[in-house]
Amino acid sequence: MINQIDECTRLTEQGTSHRRNLPVSFSSKIYIASVFITFAACTAVACMKNLKSDENFMNIDNRADVPLLSSKHHQHDTNLKCLEDEMYSSHTAKTAYEMPFAALFKDTRGEKKFEASSIFSVNGTYYAICDNSWAISKFGADLTPFSENNIMIGDPNREEEDSGYEVIFHHDDVFFVIRESVEHGYDANTTYHAIIEELVVTGDNYEIKDQCSCEFEFEGTSKGFEGGFGIEGIDGVFYVIGLCEGNHCSEKRKGDKGHGQMVLMKKVGCLWKTVKMIDVPKTAYFTDYSDISIRTNGKVAITTQEDSAVWIGQLLGVKDGKLDPTTVAFDEDEHEVFYFPMSPSCKTLYCNIEGVTFINDNMIMAVSDQMKKGGKQPYYCLEKDQSIHAFVLP
Repeated sequence: MINQIDECTRLTEQGTSHRRNLPVSFSSKIYIASVFITFAACTAVACMKNLKSDENFMNIDNRADVPLLSSKHHQHDTNLKCLEDEMYSSHTAKTAYEMPFAALFKDTRGEKKFEASSIFSVNGTYYAICDNSWAISKFGADLTPFSENNIMIGDPNREEEDSGYEVIFHHDDVFFVIRESVEHGYDANTTYHAIIEELVVTGDNYEIKDQCSCEFEFEGTSKGFEGGFGIEGIDGVFYVIGLCEGNHCSEKRKGDKGHGQMVLMKKVGCLWKTVKMIDVPKTAYFTDYSDISIRTNGKVAITTQEDSAVWIGQLLGVKDGKLDPTTVAFDEDEHEVFYFPMSPSCKTLYCNIEGVTFINDNMIMAVSDQMKKGGKQPYYCLEKDQSIHAFVLP
């Protein structure tokens, strides 16, 4: 920019030679005006060149190519950046309050990592799980730091391996937790299935009531059930619906966006048998599916970690908290997509949303996993990781 201004000075000096033969008063006016105009124009050019060369100027993350949908389902330019988005507030959730897991408990039972994966509410009290721990986190809706009511339930190190817990829900005084996908058998006979544990909580501990495998088979230990819920059927049967993390419920085809799937299951003996598959609408055009929550009227929220968004839709066949297994399916026309808030420079802040549950029809509570290390995620993902967040929907 200094070189550009020096050039302006040279040009204005050249202009002095052209005024020497003009009357003094007229020449002075022309000279002053020409100096001012020339200097201003050159300075503007220099500034523009300087801004264009600054790689950090308005350095904006591109959102994942998820269709932006307002409340009227109007689809915007998929490459729209938030600084240019006049509809930003209509499709972006607002952070109400939040707190890191580490600040909730006086006694963390030795836990230093909180790779949160799911959250569920029982009578206004929240319960969350982490896929690295065998404990259940219990805390109040206000997220008060170090409250006596915030406790860790169970031994985080119940077994040597990580728990793989990805889903938690509650029914008839029993907590159900789902291990994403666990190796069954050996060598050539190895298969991969989720395991559903039934836990009875007493104080700060729990007992295992049952542990049963799911019939549905996965391709490996990842991209299994990442979300789910339990619901009683109109036939009196208790059903579990598991949401697959990968598109097509697959590791190999996980990147084929817009092909989310759920598995409806019922317990027969000690096996959760598959009843039917339920397709997630293509309007949930996500890279992955991290959790699902449902209201008694069938309203659902499905989150995506990779795309930092939540899909709000309607599950048909659900009325007054009861499921009709013969008609259950998503309403293809009822849907909204909301993004989680971005930074002032339009960078994704909520990089690891893994769990979600409704607070009410207009608010959700979510939990975030630990940020990915080794350069797999940028530094600014650290700010919101391993935390609980309350959001207001537009």
